[in-house]
Amino acid sequence: MDFKKLLLLGSVVVGMSYPTISSANSKVVNLKMSWWGGDDRHKKTLEALKLFEEKYPNIKVKGEYGGWSGWQEKVTTQIIGNTAPDVMQINWNWIDLFSKDGNGFYDLNKLSDTINLDNYNSDILNQCSVNGKLNAIPIGMTGKVFYINETTYAKAGLSIPKNFNEMISSAKIIREKLGNDYYAFDTDAYGALLLMLYKLEQETGKPFIVNNKVAYTEAELVEAINFYNNLVEQNALPSLKVRAAAGFIPLDQHPSWIQGKYAGTYEWDSSAQKWQDALEGNQKLVLADFPTEFGENKSAFNKVSMAFAIKKNTKYPKEAATLVEFLTTDPEAVKILGTSRGIPSNSTAVEVLESNGQLTGLAFEANNAVKDFAGKGIHPLFEHKKLNTDLRGAIETFGYGQANAEQTAKSIISITNEFLSQNQ
Repeated sequence: MDFKKLLLLGSVVVGMSYPTISSANSKVVNLKMSWWGGDDRHKKTLEALKLFEEKYPNIKVKGEYGGWSGWQEKVTTQIIGNTAPDVMQINWNWIDLFSKDGNGFYDLNKLSDTINLDNYNSDILNQCSVNGKLNAIPIGMTGKVFYINETTYAKAGLSIPKNFNEMISSAKIIREKLGNDYYAFDTDAYGALLLMLYKLEQETGKPFIVNNKVAYTEAELVEAINFYNNLVEQNALPSLKVRAAAGFIPLDQHPSWIQGKYAGTYEWDSSAQKWQDALEGNQKLVLADFPTEFGENKSAFNKVSMAFAIKKNTKYPKEAATLVEFLTTDPEAVKILGTSRGIPSNSTAVEVLESNGQLTGLAFEANNAVKDFAGKGIHPLFEHKKLNTDLRGAIETFGYGQANAEQTAKSIISITNEFLSQNQ
């Protein structure tokens, strides 16, 4: 695709002119903006930038964009060399990588007269803040939801379960009517850990990591591990041994998921279509309610998907903030960008897209559910490859009967606390 041609595209409003950012600042300002993504995101972003320059003729924006491969390394070099763009699309955990003390990016609280922070939930803004400094504007939020294969449940004469107790009772009927290779739900080792954390946050009101260490006691973790193990023993979900019989393949590619024999999962809201498309025939995937039998606290696993940050020492903070506000809030820009960066967390953008018929389907329903039942979010290092791998290993050791609940709880705490102490 010739992206030079895309620069000629845009929503041109003929015969109208737009004011400069302010009468006192009418000189031409040159900004740089960077992002990664695919062709669709590139095309739509370039079109939105063209519209921005038409509305603000004194601000020119040069786009730097490409695929994901090598992008973090490129941005790291730019930030270290002080050549970073004025506005950057960033991964949420880059705040921890580049701004541990909160000073790595511009404090957007200082630009609240330009960026309307009321368009964002305070909890999600907190996930982008360090030491009281707002390092980025969350573009979107993503999280885990409970998907259920409605077709399998209907074959067994069952409605969608509302909690884990109903899931256990449903499992017995499903297996009686459809066969012992059917299960009411499915998850791998990582998903098992997330189910444990779902229960614990709902009970305690605390996320997994607080003040850079595990927030739960060993006894609490033992109880959560036993909760997961009970689901396995009651045949509500397959053991890790059973599901590994098909090989170590992605959950959505597991033959038993495709055939409808694994009738549910706890997965990303944004991946709804992937899970639906994997089902053979006319099977239908639906969203289940979040189980609430453990306590009064909301506990859906969630995180900021990506964000817009401004260079800490940009020469033009006001203009950069104007660009961020335009891309996230301006109705015409919002319509152009659509869901090219996922479902927006900006409430005004959501209203615009809904009224324009651009937000429909299971993924949108799931994203709304996450927002309504979001827990306190995750530590930025929780998904670090090493920590993730080591925690998976601890759960797999338990799942294969090589450790008991007490030993596994100790392992989870020691693995996590040691990793965090080494990566502060």
